[in-house]
Amino acid sequence: MIPRALVAEVLRVDPASLPPGDLPVARLAARFLDYLRDAFARDHTDNHPEFWTFLLYSELVDRQPDLALACALATLDLCETEDEAALIAAGPLEDLLSGAGAQVIDRVETAATTSPRLRHALTGVWVQGAGGQPLLARVRAAAGDAPGIDSGAPLPPR
Repeated sequence: MIPRALVAEVLRVDPASLPPGDLPVARLAARFLDYLRDAFARDHTDNHPEFWTFLLYSELVDRQPDLALACALATLDLCETEDEAALIAAGPLEDLLSGAGAQVIDRVETAATTSPRLRHALTGVWVQGAGGQPLLARVRAAAGDAPGIDSGAPLPPR
């Protein structure tokens, strides 16, 4: 669950204007994927009604990387096509690993042991920033022998 106070702060709204309770990660993931699909297809972003999901995810990367990882994994699980998985790999997963990779890489490696879809997505991640080559090496090792995201292989099961 994403704390309601954090959602309100990021959106710059009064918490009372939001629905009651904290925001379920699954709900953010579904709306975030809708935003990414639409924004990519139509090449517009900041005027999209779901743009707030991007802002919130970016804050989670900075403030609560574990929640950002949960959101990225939930979003990846919702993907229906290889192109959508590539969007998550080169977007949310790459942003997370570039911004907070040292904080989440152990959990990414653990999740990858049981998720063919995550291993596949990790082939499309390029880590930037402080983690550099050592972090990228761990990402590649976690991907294992998964088919590359641009290989034309079908989207692995959830």
